[in-house]
This record gives sequence, structure tokens and C-alpha cells, in this order.
Amino acid sequence: MNIERCGERIRLERPASHAVTLNQHATELVLAMGLGDRLIGSSLLDNPVRADLKAAYDKVPVLSEKAYPSKETLIGLGPDVLIGGFGPTFSEANGLPPDQFRSAGIGLFTIQCKGQKLAFTSLTDTVTALGTLFGEPAAARRLNARLTQQWQAVKEQVKGEDPVDVLVFDSGQTAPTVAGGQGLANTLVTTAGGHNVFSDLKSDWGEASWDDFVRRDPDVILVVDYFTAGATAQDKIKQLRSDPVLKDVTAVKNNRFLIVGLTGLGALSPRNPEVAGDIADELHPRG
Repeated sequence: MNIERCGERIRLERPASHAVTLNQHATELVLAMGLGDRLIGSSLLDNPVRADLKAAYDKVPVLSEKAYPSKETLIGLGPDVLIGGFGPTFSEANGLPPDQFRSAGIGLFTIQCKGQKLAFTSLTDTVTALGTLFGEPAAARRLNARLTQQWQAVKEQVKGEDPVDVLVFDSGQTAPTVAGGQGLANTLVTTAGGHNVFSDLKSDWGEASWDDFVRRDPDVILVVDYFTAGATAQDKIKQLRSDPVLKDVTAVKNNRFLIVGLTGLGALSPRNPEVAGDIADELHPRG
């Protein structure tokens, strides 16, 4: 088998059967395809595991929940492929040097390519590629059919609605880190009938200023939630509510905050259509 993914050529004698997923969204994609028996390990949790995937998740050994496993641990397991969540996952900075894995005969598959502008088709294309990797194209088609149906339902829900101004707040004290126009968060907000007030920021996430935060005056603020953050989502909301600089921001005045998990908002995962639906329900409540 020869598969090219994010510029990496993966050569396997047979479909992957001993894979390790290195990020939660990668794990949940494989589990949502019904292929948990092909996993020999997983790592890194950003949010609680989806209820419908919890039983399958519990059958997969967890190598580390708060950091990447060491290269020695991973090589020692003898996987045929490692599935990383993001472009920088396989790097010296993360202690996961790609050349050492290649030398050990381990394939490297990345869910989100570095610099990739993400759309819904990025998700379905990734599922299709995973189907090829595992030799299970039918499993990929089944998951893609379900995801597409959910996605289309969200688009139908907000059809004809005027976009609502939304700001996606990750964190920040001296300056806010917000979602820009190049990432998945922007795609989800737009699909859900919103307008990302920082869509002109030419990156997926970036640093803004509190003055800009006020000037752009969002109607709704999405607050990103993940385990590895220094503050909980509720702490972040308390920070925004108590800051006198933000007291006249429409979303703050009207207490319109929606907590959204990072696994579904910032990464390609089976949660994406559901998160878009949650945002749509907040921006355009059903009659």
C-alpha cells in the first residue's frame, strides 16, 4: 500500500492493523468508523470522550492523557502507523522526530496538514483517507454519509437567517487569543449562520487586542474549553464578565456565552457537525 498524506508517503505491506492515535480527534475519528480494534494505543485528551464512543475508547490502552508518549514508548509498541492530529505533531519540539519513526518502519499519517485551510470537505476527505489506510472504504462511506446528513441539516436550519456577529475566545490576559479566518472554527461559525468578527485575521488562531475586541462588538462569544488550558471555560467567562473594559460589549452585556470543546471546534473530528449545530442553536434558536 502506498498512501500520500500531507506530503508524507506511507508505505505498508497491508492495511493498518496496529495503529496509535496521538490526539483525541484522531482517536475519535477512528472509533467513529468502528475501527477501535485496529488501535493499540491512544494519547492526549482535550475534552471528555463522546458518550457514544466511550465504551470503544475504554478498550484502547491510553499511553498518556496530558502529553505525547515518548518516542521510545511508541517505537517499543511496534505500530505500523502513528496517526497525528496536526501538522506539527511529528516534530523534534514534541519529542516525536519523524526520521526516527521512518527508520523504524513506522508510517506517519496526519489528520490536519500544516497550513491547510479547513472546510467540511477536509473532514470527509480525511475520513476517506483513513478508510484507505485501514482497508475499510465502506466504513469511511458510512461515517461520511452520517456526517454529511448532519452538516446539511445545520445549513438548512440557518438558511435565510442574517449572520450574527461572533467572537471565538480561546484565552488571554494581556491580549486575547481568538479564532481567525483560516481555521476550522471560522468554517463552523459561518456554517452555523454566524460572522466571525476576526475573520480578517489571516491565521487559524491569533492574538488580537482588547481594544479590537471592544470595537468589533460581538453579539455572541464562543469560549473554547480544553483540559490542558490554564483556566476552565467558566474561569474565562468570569474574566470577560468582570473586565471593566468589556462592560459595553453586546455579548457581555447580554450574557451570551457558549462553551465549545476544542476537540470539535478546532480539529477535524466526528464532532464537527454537532458543534456547528450547537452554535446554530445559540445564534438562531429554533422556533
